[in-house]
Amino acid sequence: ILHAETSSDADEKQRIIELANTPEAREERVKLAAAYRLIARRGLDDGIAGHISLRVPGAPNYFWVNPFGKLFREVTAENLVLVNEAGEIIDGGEQINFAGFCIHSAIHQARPDVNCAVHTHPPAGSAYSALKIPLEPLDQTGCSFYEDHAVYSNYTGIVVDENLANEIVEALGDRRALILANHGLLTAAKTVEQALIDMLDMERTCEVNLLAMSSGKPLHPVPGDV
Repeated sequence: ILHAETSSDADEKQRIIELANTPEAREERVKLAAAYRLIARRGLDDGIAGHISLRVPGAPNYFWVNPFGKLFREVTAENLVLVNEAGEIIDGGEQINFAGFCIHSAIHQARPDVNCAVHTHPPAGSAYSALKIPLEPLDQTGCSFYEDHAVYSNYTGIVVDENLANEIVEALGDRRALILANHGLLTAAKTVEQALIDMLDMERTCEVNLLAMSSGKPLHPVPGDV
């Protein structure tokens, strides 16, 4: 959706574009683009599917997302698209992934503590999501997700419905990570760095769980008090 140019919102649009191009915002955009590249470098992307969003500093109702049709490895600070919470494009492109907008807009509206959200379809995470069960804390890294992640089990296809997006947000609650059944993983954090690290750690935890389960031996999770 292209943002309509009217006299009533022209000043606001200009204000947001200026905020999105301050030195602080530029640094955040570079971090966001780097997060896309790192996900791709680790082989955790899925074609043109998946998305990472980041609020504009000083303008919490606006955020950057990837342009539709670009691979994660092709995302740069220059080609990120700036949108508002209604899905209107303010600057940077003509098309976004609408499913990505639905999920991320709902998260940003419900979670003022979240500035960055990462959603992708990594191999181990996608496989583990088919089990529709929470992760077991089997190792040191996995312990970080103990009682701080959830499972959304209602898969009905690509998320292009506001009600489905709200269901995902409700399942996430105040946690920092979510397994979307038959779909993939989602992490949400205050910074790009934390959201990215959580995604990398969650994918690793899914892989560790799957490897341990494949042994056929009884699992011995780390006790909750530990």
